[in-house]
Amino acid sequence: MKFHVLSLLVACLAWTGCAANKFKTLAPAPTPAMAEKSGQPLSTLEQGRVVFLAQCGRCHEHQFPDTVNSKDWHVVVPGMAWNAGISKSDEKAVLAYVLAAKVKK
Repeated sequence: MKFHVLSLLVACLAWTGCAANKFKTLAPAPTPAMAEKSGQPLSTLEQGRVVFLAQCGRCHEHQFPDTVNSKDWHVVVPGMAWNAGISKSDEKAVLAYVLAAKVKK
């Protein structure tokens, strides 16, 4: 019995680590290069990522920056921000972040 519990615990920890790595890859942390390319302050991109990770997965799976085209983000973010009840400044920061994260390459 102890072996099964230990195996389950190890599997859960491994899955959690994989999920965290997925978020790091698919929702990259803002960098000075991203800020420069996007023309947005790094602090705005950081705020946008924090709000994106905290809010956008509360009602549905995260749609990561590279999974939606830039034109659609301009429609999706305001609609979802309204649904989630987030502030206009957070909405603008999320939009700035997802657009900057798309041009990171």
